[in-house]
Amino acid sequence: MAHQSEYDMCNSVAGAVELAVSGIIGKPEAGVTLRIGADGTPTEKIDEVAENAALRVLEKDGRSMRFVSEELGEKIIGSEPEFTFILDPIDGTFNAVNNIPFFCVPIAIGDSDLSDTRYGYVKNLVNGDIYTAEKGKGAFLNGKQIHVSDHSELSELSVISYSQRPHALPINNHNVRRVRVYGCAALELCYIASGIFDAFIDMRNMLRITDIAAAKLIVEEAGGRVTDWSGNPLSTPLDVRQRVNMVASNGKAHDKLLELA
Repeated sequence: MAHQSEYDMCNSVAGAVELAVSGIIGKPEAGVTLRIGADGTPTEKIDEVAENAALRVLEKDGRSMRFVSEELGEKIIGSEPEFTFILDPIDGTFNAVNNIPFFCVPIAIGDSDLSDTRYGYVKNLVNGDIYTAEKGKGAFLNGKQIHVSDHSELSELSVISYSQRPHALPINNHNVRRVRVYGCAALELCYIASGIFDAFIDMRNMLRITDIAAAKLIVEEAGGRVTDWSGNPLSTPLDVRQRVNMVASNGKAHDKLLELA
């Protein structure tokens, strides 16, 4: 049996998720809390529907893999895993439940650590845009190569900023051009990769590997830089109980942002 490419496998999973949740987007039932997921946060109905749809596709794939997801935590499919498949069934659950048009399916393929992700895929479930990256081969939006912005001065930067360290200088419209928050980390990071925004900062210590594994690689392959608040590369086990802080940028103003963050 010929196996699907990484893109085709991710696309099949995202398509199954999209179909499964299409009937409940924006409906009260989508936000019903079913239990606490493996990541320690509530699992809502839309999350479980999406995850189950993804699992059905992967279990038919024929390859053995380690499946890591926010709700289930971890599942071994087959007997000898060839890779780790990292999924957030719906990133931007609040947005999807409330029919706010900014949510996606992020998927990454790697081994055992965030630093060894080798393939990233993010599908915008509102407009169908697909961001992809393969390690060492660049980043793409709908098949066309993308690059981070060229802005290097703080006053030029458009920044997505959730929270900063205590006592840090505030990142606001007094020291950067604009600040926004959309509530879907994977898509927001893809906006850094495609040059729409210049930087993403989240210091709440709440980001999970499922939120960022795919888009981190996409940012880096688009020429950007991703670190923790000390400027160190992000490296953490592929475990949904782990939490990280992140500064992602076009790389040209990264050190200046670290001083603020």
